[in-house]
Amino acid sequence: MRRWLLILLLAAASARADTVRLKNGNVLEGTVIEENAAEVKVRTATTELTVPRAQVAEIEKGEAPLDAYKRRAAALGDNDAGGHYALALFCLDGKLLTQAMAELRRVLELNKDHAEARAKLTPLLEQRAAPLLARARKLQEQGDYDEAEQPLITILEQYPDWPQAALAQHYLAVGFAAQKQYDMALTRWRRALALDPKLVEAAEGAAHASAEMGKWDDALAFTDRAIEGAKDPAAADRLRKRAEALRELVKLQKDADPKKPDPARFAAEGRVLLQLGQRERGLNRLQDAYDAGARDPNLVKTLAEYNEQHGRILMALELYKDLAAANPRDDDLARRRTQIEKLLLIPTAFETHEKARRDRILFDVAKSGATFDYIEAALRESADREPQKTGLVEGSFLVDEVLTTSTYAAYVPKAYDPRRPWPLILAFHRDGESGKEHFYNWETAAATDRYILMLPNSPRKAGDWKFAHLTLALSALHHAVKTYNIDTNRVYIAGTGSGGLLAWSTALRHPDLFAALVVRNAVLDEVSRMYLRAAASLPTYLACSVQGSPEVVGSMREAATAMERWSYDVLREEVPGYTRNPSLPELNRKILGWLDDKRRDPYASRARLVSFEFSNADAYWLRVEKFASTIFDPDRKINIKAPFGQQYTAEQLRLIYLGEMGKAMGQVAGAIAPGNRIRIITRHIDELTVFLDDKMVDLDKPVRIYVNGELAFSGKVERSLEQLFDSARYKRDPRLCYSAAVKVKCREK
Repeated sequence: MRRWLLILLLAAASARADTVRLKNGNVLEGTVIEENAAEVKVRTATTELTVPRAQVAEIEKGEAPLDAYKRRAAALGDNDAGGHYALALFCLDGKLLTQAMAELRRVLELNKDHAEARAKLTPLLEQRAAPLLARARKLQEQGDYDEAEQPLITILEQYPDWPQAALAQHYLAVGFAAQKQYDMALTRWRRALALDPKLVEAAEGAAHASAEMGKWDDALAFTDRAIEGAKDPAAADRLRKRAEALRELVKLQKDADPKKPDPARFAAEGRVLLQLGQRERGLNRLQDAYDAGARDPNLVKTLAEYNEQHGRILMALELYKDLAAANPRDDDLARRRTQIEKLLLIPTAFETHEKARRDRILFDVAKSGATFDYIEAALRESADREPQKTGLVEGSFLVDEVLTTSTYAAYVPKAYDPRRPWPLILAFHRDGESGKEHFYNWETAAATDRYILMLPNSPRKAGDWKFAHLTLALSALHHAVKTYNIDTNRVYIAGTGSGGLLAWSTALRHPDLFAALVVRNAVLDEVSRMYLRAAASLPTYLACSVQGSPEVVGSMREAATAMERWSYDVLREEVPGYTRNPSLPELNRKILGWLDDKRRDPYASRARLVSFEFSNADAYWLRVEKFASTIFDPDRKINIKAPFGQQYTAEQLRLIYLGEMGKAMGQVAGAIAPGNRIRIITRHIDELTVFLDDKMVDLDKPVRIYVNGELAFSGKVERSLEQLFDSARYKRDPRLCYSAAVKVKCREK
């Protein structure tokens, strides 16, 4: 070590920079890179400076620290830890901080226990990472979660194994959790804890994400971990109470007999879930207790008020009827029942095609005295369906536009109750199968008795699917929604083989109709690939056989890589071998676990659409009203000229055509920003309608909409029952409703 310190001192003495002495007494040290009669340019360790020649008194030539570093680094042995440490000290003395960090990292790679190198490197890393962390946190406070990711990813790339990386993983998780992407948030929090086991905030965050996903054992484990590291007694006490509730919930579920519905256990679970802040889950469990026979007055009253607040009119009336039977003289119960009965007109208004009659019904609804929020909630839950045969059934439906009949198989849970909304899996079979045969690939889903399965049959003799069946896919969905009480925020589309190709095509063109997409052993066709950006709010599960077709495996890898690069919610799984086909029933358990927490948010913080035609020119709260003249037109002739003396092949012409199509596709990307703002970026679009709701912005205050960086609208927007019902009818989905709308012009730069 002494030998290297001596060499370092000698090097410092001889490794002098050019010295530029100014007439005012100041001195610049660096490398003179240019000098002439007018000026002198000097490169220092951090910047380049230009000094007028008239201000220079003297220039003394010498070797710059950076040049000396390069010379000595080239002569240094790569595995010489002592030499690299000595060179790092030289860099620090010469203020070559980037080079010093590189040398100190190399020292630690060679000797991870080198305490001096670690002590020198840690403050340098903190100094570099602190501004990036501060910028990310500020962006997150402003609600700009997408923009906040970049500085955090920069930290992970530059300092992957240091405490700063743990904080970066933590704040990435915070961003995902804020956007309700809890599986991605949990992954990031796990990584944060792997880097820093004592990061209490990460443990608490992981516990929260696990709870939101219904993983109670994990939630308990992370909560216990947070308790161990909690420094504030009040925080530790709060966490201990939460851990006790989680332990009780885990015990209740482990002791349960799935074959024997127990109203007392359901009620106990519901109360614990409410204690944990899981209001929706808790009240659903109390509803299970009621359905199983529980009639405790407090439970029934809680459910009645909950169903009333959420617009579930029929269920609320039934519950108030039970309460009235027990309390016949309660005038308040009678009044509330009368008010709710007036809202039975809402399903009629939604189903009424004639505008004049619908307006008269809405006038009567408005006279009921119900608040706008209440009417909106009642619209979302307005489905009034008849009881249906349960088990495996078969039927037919009319395909829109072509007006032909198509057949399907369906599985309806034995416990199906039309008073409650149910999740739906719309699944398309592989080549050569039927919907009924494909059902056996989804037996695990049927066994849970929690999902309705819709399994359309291909109309082709070969039993395969084509892009032309897109209308059939949408018609199958509409038929299921008309027949059963479907929770349209929990509609999942899936497909295998050519059925997967159809699932891709349908979901990417209509991403707001589905809560998640599952594709197995299917390519993403070249045209649908242009729509991939539209999956911004569409969680996607891709599964294929590792040794399957190279075209399929490569296509799925390419799609997953692109979606990961855009920070989309995508999970790719490659199943080893040919025999373990990813459509086998036993593999569905993992898929079902993944689907459990996937719910569509009609008021998603970001919405994206890609289109060149009006049949799919809307997504969530965005709708194209007018395309620009530059939009792709399949009927417009493309002038393609080959170089002189050459001729394009059919494959080359196809690729040129796809390239022209991709360049002229209409695109809209919208984001809800803090401060009652909407930001939108467009390509090849002239006019848009932006739908608004109080779940997106505060409609009691002015709203500002920016399009392509310019203010396109500023002002208050009035709520309208007519707009609310029109938006729901447009999508045939009462849960995809918006109470206000604004048309904006798009000026593209």
